Amino acid sequence: MRLRVKVLIRILGIALTMTLSLLTLYRLSDIVLPREQEILNVLITAFFSHLTIIARGFFAPLFLSLTEKYHPLLLGLSAGLGGGLGEIIAYYWGLSIRESLASTANEREGEDVVPRWIEKYGIIAVLLFAASPLPDTPIILLAGALRFPLWKMIIVQVIGKTTLYSFGAIFGSIIFMELKSMVEEALISTIILVASVALCALISWGRSRKKILQALDKSFRIVLRQRGS
Repeated sequence: MRLRVKVLIRILGIALTMTLSLLTLYRLSDIVLPREQEILNVLITAFFSHLTIIARGFFAPLFLSLTEKYHPLLLGLSAGLGGGLGEIIAYYWGLSIRESLASTANEREGEDVVPRWIEKYGIIAVLLFAASPLPDTPIILLAGALRFPLWKMIIVQVIGKTTLYSFGAIFGSIIFMELKSMVEEALISTIILVASVALCALISWGRSRKKILQALDKSFRIVLRQRGS
């Protein structure tokens, strides 16, 4: 009972953080900072954009407006660092879903071992999604639900986001060519988030997780066997 209350408080804290991040982004859009603070502003805006989960691209207009002023790697690193750190909110949401649906004390204590191949190749999947324009909300939520080490998640996210946004600084018109209005992006991201939470819940619930992991493990072994033959 005490754990459930703790998880509920964490989920409410996540929702509050997302809301405050949206309000902060709105306020930041009206502030004109001096030139020497522009790079820092990119980092901060990217951080709050990713904290919202549903508005990760809101910092893109500011980011693209500075591509003629700064080196792509500098811009990419600032946005990647902010974005990577901002993904912690989605990770903890996935972890909270896992804890709230844990059916037994043993499961909460971590006796439900994740297959090694998921632990190994899951990080690669996180990196690939982080370094691509594809929405990685499902991957981050699942990483939290499967209890991937947080420090690994942050490092991989920063590397992936830095790669993505460095290319974005060079080929901005291509990387961000699908950039929608804020309303459109928020709507699409919300739909993805809802679907991701549902998937995360299936993975987090003991019975369904066991079946899903067994099916994935069987498929993975078949793939390895075919590659080895």
